[in-house]
Amino acid sequence: MRSGAHLDTVLKIGVVVLTLLTAALCFLNLQVDKTLKSTREEMVQSILKRYEMGLVAARNMLVDNAGRPFLDRIKNDPSLRMKLTKELVYFRTPEIEHLFVLTKDAEGRYRFLLDAEKNESQRAFFLQRFEPLSSIWDDVYSTKSSQYYRHMEDGKLWVSVAIPIVENGKVVAVAGEDLSAQIKMDVEKKFSHIKRFVTGIIVIMGVLLLFAYSQIFFYFRRRKSSLIDPLTGAYNRQFFYEVAAKWNYTDYMIILFDIDHFKHVNDKYGHDAGDKVLQAIKKRVERQLRQSDYLIRFGGEEFLVFFHAENEEDVKSVAERIRLSISSSPFIIGDKKLDISISLGINTDLKKVSNIDEAIELADEYLYCAKRKGRNRVCCNGSVI
Repeated sequence: MRSGAHLDTVLKIGVVVLTLLTAALCFLNLQVDKTLKSTREEMVQSILKRYEMGLVAARNMLVDNAGRPFLDRIKNDPSLRMKLTKELVYFRTPEIEHLFVLTKDAEGRYRFLLDAEKNESQRAFFLQRFEPLSSIWDDVYSTKSSQYYRHMEDGKLWVSVAIPIVENGKVVAVAGEDLSAQIKMDVEKKFSHIKRFVTGIIVIMGVLLLFAYSQIFFYFRRRKSSLIDPLTGAYNRQFFYEVAAKWNYTDYMIILFDIDHFKHVNDKYGHDAGDKVLQAIKKRVERQLRQSDYLIRFGGEEFLVFFHAENEEDVKSVAERIRLSISSSPFIIGDKKLDISISLGINTDLKKVSNIDEAIELADEYLYCAKRKGRNRVCCNGSVI
Protein backbone atom coordinates (compact mmCIF):
# COMPACT_ATOMS: atom_id res chain seq x y z
CA MET A 1 0.00 0.00 0.00
CA ARG A 2 1.42 3.39 -0.97
CA SER A 3 0.38 6.48 0.96
CA GLY A 4 -1.40 9.00 -1.25
CA ALA A 5 -2.11 6.46 -3.99
CA HIS A 6 -5.69 7.57 -4.54
CA LEU A 7 -4.88 11.25 -5.05
CA ASP A 8 -1.74 10.36 -7.01
CA THR A 9 -4.02 8.54 -9.45
CA VAL A 10 -6.13 11.68 -9.87
CA LEU A 11 -2.98 13.71 -10.51
CA LYS A 12 -1.77 11.17 -13.06
CA ILE A 13 -5.11 11.40 -14.87
CA GLY A 14 -4.70 15.18 -14.89
CA VAL A 15 -1.21 14.86 -16.36
CA VAL A 16 -2.51 12.48 -19.04
CA VAL A 17 -5.32 14.89 -19.93
CA LEU A 18 -2.84 17.76 -20.06
CA THR A 19 -0.56 15.72 -22.31
CA LEU A 20 -3.43 14.83 -24.63
CA LEU A 21 -4.59 18.44 -24.86
CA THR A 22 -1.03 19.60 -25.49
CA ALA A 23 -0.69 16.98 -28.23
CA ALA A 24 -4.02 18.19 -29.65
CA LEU A 25 -2.70 21.75 -29.71
CA CYS A 26 0.51 20.61 -31.45
CA PHE A 27 -1.58 18.65 -33.96
CA LEU A 28 -3.78 21.71 -34.51
CA ASN A 29 -0.69 23.82 -35.09
CA LEU A 30 0.63 21.32 -37.62
CA GLN A 31 -2.73 21.14 -39.34
CA VAL A 32 -2.94 24.93 -39.50
CA ASP A 33 0.55 25.05 -40.98
CA LYS A 34 -0.32 22.32 -43.46
CA THR A 35 -3.59 24.04 -44.41
CA LEU A 36 -1.87 27.40 -44.84
CA LYS A 37 0.78 25.85 -47.07
CA SER A 38 -1.89 24.15 -49.18
CA THR A 39 -3.94 27.35 -49.40
CA ARG A 40 -0.84 29.37 -50.25
CA GLU A 41 0.05 26.99 -53.06
CA GLU A 42 -3.52 27.13 -54.37
CA MET A 43 -3.33 30.93 -54.36
CA VAL A 44 0.01 30.83 -56.18
CA GLN A 45 -1.45 28.56 -58.83
CA SER A 46 -4.44 30.88 -59.15
CA ILE A 47 -2.15 33.88 -59.58
CA LEU A 48 -0.06 32.08 -62.20
CA LYS A 49 -3.20 31.04 -64.06
CA ARG A 50 -4.43 34.63 -64.05
CA TYR A 51 -1.18 35.94 -65.51
CA GLU A 52 -1.13 33.10 -68.02
CA MET A 53 -4.62 34.10 -69.14
CA GLY A 54 -3.39 37.68 -69.53
CA LEU A 55 -0.50 36.41 -71.65
CA VAL A 56 -2.92 34.35 -73.74
CA ALA A 57 -5.00 37.50 -74.33
CA ALA A 58 -1.84 39.36 -75.43
CA ARG A 59 -0.89 36.51 -77.78
CA ASN A 60 -4.37 36.44 -79.32
CA MET A 61 -4.19 40.18 -79.83
CA LEU A 62 -0.86 39.83 -81.64
CA VAL A 63 -2.07 36.98 -83.85
CA ASP A 64 -5.30 38.80 -84.73
CA ASN A 65 -3.54 42.06 -85.59
CA ALA A 66 -0.60 40.49 -87.43
CA GLY A 67 -2.62 38.12 -89.54
CA ARG A 68 -1.10 35.12 -91.31
CA PRO A 69 1.54 33.99 -91.81
CA PHE A 70 2.36 35.44 -88.39
CA LEU A 71 6.11 35.00 -88.41
CA ASP A 72 6.62 36.28 -91.94
CA ARG A 73 4.38 39.34 -91.39
CA ILE A 74 6.33 40.40 -88.32
CA LYS A 75 9.73 39.79 -89.91
CA ASN A 76 8.91 41.67 -93.10
CA ASP A 77 6.90 44.65 -91.78
CA PRO A 78 8.76 47.04 -89.41
CA SER A 79 5.72 49.29 -89.02
CA LEU A 80 3.64 46.28 -87.94
CA ARG A 81 6.30 45.38 -85.41
CA MET A 82 6.19 48.92 -84.02
CA LYS A 83 2.40 48.85 -83.81
CA LEU A 84 2.32 45.43 -82.11
CA THR A 85 5.03 46.48 -79.66
CA LYS A 86 3.03 49.52 -78.58
CA GLU A 87 -0.08 47.41 -78.11
CA LEU A 88 1.89 44.76 -76.23
CA VAL A 89 3.14 47.41 -73.80
CA TYR A 90 -0.44 47.94 -72.58
CA PHE A 91 -0.50 44.32 -71.35
CA ARG A 92 2.56 44.83 -69.19
CA THR A 93 1.46 45.54 -65.60
CA PRO A 94 3.84 46.66 -62.81
CA GLU A 95 4.13 43.02 -61.62
CA ILE A 96 5.41 41.90 -65.04
CA GLU A 97 9.14 42.60 -65.31
CA HIS A 98 9.44 41.53 -68.97
CA LEU A 99 6.93 40.78 -71.71
CA PHE A 100 8.20 39.60 -75.10
CA VAL A 101 7.86 37.30 -78.11
CA LEU A 102 10.65 34.91 -79.20
CA THR A 103 11.31 32.67 -82.13
CA LYS A 104 13.94 30.10 -83.06
CA ASP A 105 16.33 30.74 -85.90
CA ALA A 106 17.64 28.08 -88.28
CA GLU A 107 20.46 27.20 -85.85
CA GLY A 108 17.97 26.69 -82.99
CA ARG A 109 18.94 29.90 -81.18
CA TYR A 110 16.28 32.11 -79.63
CA ARG A 111 15.79 35.65 -80.88
CA PHE A 112 13.47 38.52 -79.98
CA LEU A 113 10.57 39.34 -82.27
CA LEU A 114 8.88 41.83 -79.94
CA ASP A 115 9.81 43.35 -76.57
CA ALA A 116 7.31 45.32 -74.47
CA GLU A 117 10.01 47.17 -72.50
CA LYS A 118 8.58 50.67 -71.94
CA ASN A 119 12.02 52.30 -71.93
CA GLU A 120 13.01 52.21 -75.61
CA SER A 121 16.71 52.47 -74.78
CA GLN A 122 16.48 49.20 -72.84
CA ARG A 123 14.19 47.44 -75.30
CA ALA A 124 15.66 44.43 -77.13
CA PHE A 125 16.05 45.10 -80.81
CA PHE A 126 14.52 42.92 -83.53
CA LEU A 127 16.16 39.45 -83.76
CA GLN A 128 18.46 40.22 -80.83
CA ARG A 129 19.88 37.03 -79.27
CA PHE A 130 17.99 35.71 -76.24
CA GLU A 131 19.87 33.54 -73.73
CA PRO A 132 17.39 31.22 -71.98
CA LEU A 133 17.81 30.45 -68.26
CA SER A 134 15.69 27.31 -68.41
CA SER A 135 14.36 24.69 -70.79
CA ILE A 136 10.76 25.93 -70.77
CA TRP A 137 11.16 27.56 -74.18
CA ASP A 138 12.28 24.26 -75.72
CA ASP A 139 9.46 22.53 -73.82
CA VAL A 140 6.90 24.89 -75.36
CA TYR A 141 8.19 24.05 -78.83
CA SER A 142 8.09 20.31 -78.15
CA THR A 143 4.79 20.11 -76.22
CA LYS A 144 2.87 23.01 -77.78
CA SER A 145 1.60 23.84 -74.27
CA SER A 146 2.17 26.47 -71.62
CA GLN A 147 5.20 26.12 -69.32
CA TYR A 148 6.36 27.67 -66.03
CA TYR A 149 9.80 28.19 -64.55
CA ARG A 150 10.37 29.31 -60.95
CA HIS A 151 13.51 31.34 -60.44
CA MET A 152 15.90 31.34 -57.49
CA GLU A 153 14.41 32.47 -54.18
CA ASP A 154 16.58 35.56 -53.74
CA GLY A 155 16.34 36.91 -57.29
CA LYS A 156 14.36 39.76 -58.80
CA LEU A 157 12.22 37.40 -60.84
CA TRP A 158 9.73 34.89 -59.47
CA VAL A 159 8.22 32.90 -62.36
CA SER A 160 8.63 32.88 -66.11
CA VAL A 161 5.55 31.95 -68.15
CA ALA A 162 5.77 30.79 -71.77
CA ILE A 163 2.93 29.97 -74.19
CA PRO A 164 3.12 28.86 -77.82
CA ILE A 165 2.06 30.71 -80.96
CA VAL A 166 0.95 27.90 -83.27
CA GLU A 167 0.36 28.09 -86.98
CA ASN A 168 -0.64 25.11 -89.14
CA GLY A 169 0.02 22.77 -86.21
CA LYS A 170 3.55 24.08 -85.74
CA VAL A 171 4.99 26.37 -83.06
CA VAL A 172 6.38 29.42 -84.87
CA ALA A 173 7.00 31.65 -81.86
CA VAL A 174 6.68 31.83 -78.08
CA ALA A 175 5.11 34.60 -76.00
CA GLY A 176 6.76 34.96 -72.62
CA GLU A 177 6.60 37.02 -69.47
CA ASP A 178 8.74 37.26 -66.34
CA LEU A 179 6.76 37.87 -63.15
CA SER A 180 8.27 39.98 -60.37
CA ALA A 181 9.34 38.38 -57.09
CA GLN A 182 7.28 41.09 -55.41
CA ILE A 183 4.14 39.06 -56.18
CA LYS A 184 5.41 36.17 -54.11
CA MET A 185 6.58 38.51 -51.35
CA ASP A 186 3.08 40.00 -51.14
CA VAL A 187 1.55 36.52 -50.91
CA GLU A 188 4.04 35.44 -48.23
CA LYS A 189 3.38 38.63 -46.29
CA LYS A 190 -0.37 38.01 -46.22
CA PHE A 191 0.05 34.42 -45.10
CA SER A 192 2.69 35.31 -42.51
CA HIS A 193 0.16 37.67 -40.91
CA ILE A 194 -2.43 34.89 -40.87
CA LYS A 195 0.10 32.39 -39.51
CA ARG A 196 1.19 34.77 -36.74
CA PHE A 197 -2.44 35.44 -35.82
CA VAL A 198 -3.34 31.73 -35.68
CA THR A 199 -0.10 30.84 -33.88
CA GLY A 200 -0.79 33.60 -31.37
CA ILE A 201 -4.22 32.14 -30.64
CA ILE A 202 -2.72 28.65 -30.22
CA VAL A 203 0.01 29.99 -27.92
CA ILE A 204 -2.57 31.82 -25.81
CA MET A 205 -4.67 28.64 -25.62
CA GLY A 206 -1.56 26.68 -24.63
CA VAL A 207 -0.62 29.19 -21.92
CA LEU A 208 -4.17 29.21 -20.55
CA LEU A 209 -4.20 25.42 -20.63
CA LEU A 210 -0.91 25.18 -18.76
CA PHE A 211 -2.06 27.79 -16.26
CA ALA A 212 -5.35 25.96 -15.67
CA TYR A 213 -3.68 22.61 -15.15
CA SER A 214 -0.96 24.09 -12.98
CA GLN A 215 -3.73 25.44 -10.76
CA ILE A 216 -5.34 21.99 -10.72
CA PHE A 217 -1.98 20.43 -9.89
CA PHE A 218 -1.32 22.82 -7.01
CA TYR A 219 -4.89 22.39 -5.79
CA PHE A 220 -4.53 18.63 -5.64
CA ARG A 221 -1.13 18.94 -4.03
CA ARG A 222 -2.60 21.20 -1.33
CA ARG A 223 -5.62 18.94 -1.13
CA LYS A 224 -3.40 15.89 -0.75
CA SER A 225 -1.36 17.53 2.01
CA SER A 226 -4.58 18.30 3.88
CA LEU A 227 -5.48 14.60 3.85
CA ILE A 228 -2.07 13.28 4.85
CA ASP A 229 -0.72 13.12 8.37
CA PRO A 230 2.39 15.34 8.29
CA LEU A 231 4.28 13.28 10.85
CA THR A 232 3.91 9.73 9.49
CA GLY A 233 2.78 10.23 5.89
CA ALA A 234 -0.27 8.00 6.44
CA TYR A 235 -3.76 9.23 5.63
CA ASN A 236 -5.43 11.22 8.39
CA ARG A 237 -8.89 11.23 9.94
CA GLN A 238 -10.05 13.95 7.50
CA PHE A 239 -9.25 11.65 4.60
CA PHE A 240 -11.23 8.87 6.17
CA TYR A 241 -14.39 10.92 6.65
CA GLU A 242 -14.16 12.98 3.44
CA VAL A 243 -12.98 10.30 1.03
CA ALA A 244 -12.97 6.75 2.33
CA ALA A 245 -16.33 6.99 4.09
CA LYS A 246 -17.98 7.84 0.76
CA TRP A 247 -16.97 4.50 -0.72
CA ASN A 248 -19.01 1.33 -0.42
CA TYR A 249 -17.45 0.48 2.93
CA THR A 250 -19.27 -2.88 3.08
CA ASP A 251 -16.62 -4.16 0.64
CA TYR A 252 -13.98 -3.50 3.31
CA MET A 253 -12.99 -4.75 6.73
CA ILE A 254 -11.51 -2.62 9.49
CA ILE A 255 -8.33 -3.25 11.46
CA LEU A 256 -7.89 -0.82 14.35
CA PHE A 257 -4.65 -0.90 16.37
CA ASP A 258 -2.66 1.22 18.76
CA ILE A 259 0.74 1.03 20.41
CA ASP A 260 0.97 -0.73 23.77
CA HIS A 261 2.22 1.52 26.59
CA PHE A 262 3.00 4.36 24.18
CA LYS A 263 2.76 6.93 27.00
CA HIS A 264 5.63 5.11 28.69
CA VAL A 265 7.74 5.54 25.51
CA ASN A 266 7.08 9.30 25.47
CA ASP A 267 7.69 9.70 29.20
CA LYS A 268 10.92 7.67 29.25
CA TYR A 269 12.53 8.57 25.91
CA GLY A 270 10.85 11.86 24.99
CA HIS A 271 8.31 12.91 22.40
CA ASP A 272 10.92 13.01 19.63
CA ALA A 273 11.57 9.33 20.16
CA GLY A 274 7.82 8.73 20.24
CA ASP A 275 7.44 10.51 16.89
CA LYS A 276 10.19 8.36 15.37
CA VAL A 277 8.44 5.23 16.65
CA LEU A 278 5.19 6.33 14.98
CA GLN A 279 7.04 6.95 11.70
CA ALA A 280 8.78 3.56 11.86
CA ILE A 281 5.53 1.75 12.65
CA LYS A 282 3.83 3.34 9.65
CA LYS A 283 6.65 2.09 7.38
CA ARG A 284 6.55 -1.44 8.78
CA VAL A 285 2.77 -1.70 8.53
CA GLU A 286 2.43 -0.37 5.00
CA ARG A 287 4.86 -3.06 3.80
CA GLN A 288 2.23 -5.63 4.82
CA LEU A 289 -0.57 -3.98 2.85
CA ARG A 290 -1.60 -3.80 -0.79
CA GLN A 291 -2.41 -0.94 -3.14
CA SER A 292 -6.12 -1.49 -2.46
CA ASP A 293 -5.69 -1.06 1.32
CA TYR A 294 -5.52 2.24 3.21
CA LEU A 295 -3.53 3.04 6.32
CA ILE A 296 -4.96 5.91 8.39
CA ARG A 297 -3.56 7.56 11.49
CA PHE A 298 -6.78 7.81 13.43
CA GLY A 299 -5.55 9.30 16.68
CA GLY A 300 -2.34 9.94 18.60
CA GLU A 301 -0.95 6.40 18.57
CA GLU A 302 -4.01 4.81 17.02
CA PHE A 303 -4.09 3.61 13.39
CA LEU A 304 -6.87 2.23 11.23
CA VAL A 305 -6.49 -0.05 8.22
CA PHE A 306 -9.29 0.04 5.68
CA PHE A 307 -8.73 -3.47 4.31
CA HIS A 308 -10.30 -4.70 1.07
CA ALA A 309 -10.99 -8.41 1.56
CA GLU A 310 -13.52 -11.06 0.57
CA ASN A 311 -13.10 -13.38 3.52
CA GLU A 312 -12.23 -13.23 7.19
CA GLU A 313 -9.14 -15.41 6.96
CA ASP A 314 -7.34 -12.90 4.72
CA VAL A 315 -7.77 -10.01 7.11
CA LYS A 316 -6.77 -12.19 10.10
CA SER A 317 -3.61 -13.25 8.31
CA VAL A 318 -2.68 -9.67 7.45
CA ALA A 319 -3.42 -8.44 10.98
CA GLU A 320 -1.16 -11.14 12.43
CA ARG A 321 1.61 -10.19 10.00
CA ILE A 322 1.25 -6.56 11.05
CA ARG A 323 1.52 -7.53 14.73
CA LEU A 324 4.64 -9.64 14.11
CA SER A 325 6.26 -6.95 11.96
CA ILE A 326 6.16 -4.66 15.01
CA SER A 327 6.99 -7.06 17.86
CA SER A 328 9.50 -9.35 16.14
CA SER A 329 12.38 -6.88 16.09
CA PRO A 330 13.24 -3.82 18.22
CA PHE A 331 13.06 -0.23 16.98
CA ILE A 332 16.43 1.51 16.75
CA ILE A 333 15.96 5.12 17.91
CA GLY A 334 19.32 6.82 18.08
CA ASP A 335 21.48 4.65 20.30
CA LYS A 336 18.51 2.98 21.95
CA LYS A 337 16.64 -0.23 21.18
CA LEU A 338 12.95 -0.13 21.94
CA ASP A 339 10.76 -3.21 22.12
CA ILE A 340 7.35 -2.17 20.84
CA SER A 341 4.13 -4.11 20.48
CA ILE A 342 0.64 -3.29 19.26
CA SER A 343 -2.87 -4.53 19.99
CA LEU A 344 -5.30 -4.99 17.10
CA GLY A 345 -9.06 -5.23 16.79
CA ILE A 346 -10.77 -6.47 13.61
CA ASN A 347 -14.33 -5.84 12.51
CA THR A 348 -15.04 -8.08 9.51
CA ASP A 349 -18.79 -7.64 9.12
CA LEU A 350 -19.55 -4.05 8.17
CA LYS A 351 -22.87 -5.08 6.61
CA LYS A 352 -24.43 -5.38 10.08
CA VAL A 353 -23.83 -1.74 11.00
CA SER A 354 -25.85 1.26 9.85
CA ASN A 355 -22.89 3.59 9.35
CA ILE A 356 -19.11 3.72 9.33
CA ASP A 357 -18.90 5.17 12.86
CA GLU A 358 -20.64 2.11 14.28
CA ALA A 359 -18.17 -0.09 12.39
CA ILE A 360 -15.24 1.77 13.97
CA GLU A 361 -16.82 1.58 17.44
CA LEU A 362 -17.02 -2.20 17.13
CA ALA A 363 -13.41 -2.40 15.94
CA ASP A 364 -12.45 -0.23 18.94
CA GLU A 365 -14.24 -2.67 21.27
CA TYR A 366 -12.31 -5.56 19.75
CA LEU A 367 -9.07 -3.56 20.15
CA TYR A 368 -9.69 -3.19 23.89
CA CYS A 369 -10.57 -6.87 24.00
CA ALA A 370 -7.02 -7.57 22.78
CA LYS A 371 -5.60 -5.25 25.43
CA ARG A 372 -7.61 -6.90 28.20
CA LYS A 373 -6.33 -10.29 27.07
CA GLY A 374 -2.74 -9.20 27.63
CA ARG A 375 -1.84 -6.86 24.74
CA ASN A 376 0.25 -7.75 21.70
CA ARG A 377 -2.82 -9.65 20.51
CA VAL A 378 -5.27 -9.69 17.59
CA CYS A 379 -8.95 -9.79 18.48
CA CYS A 380 -11.35 -10.50 15.61
CA ASN A 381 -15.07 -9.91 16.20
CA GLY A 382 -14.58 -10.35 19.96
CA SER A 383 -12.40 -13.48 19.80
CA VAL A 384 -8.61 -13.40 20.32
CA ILE A 385 -6.60 -15.13 17.62
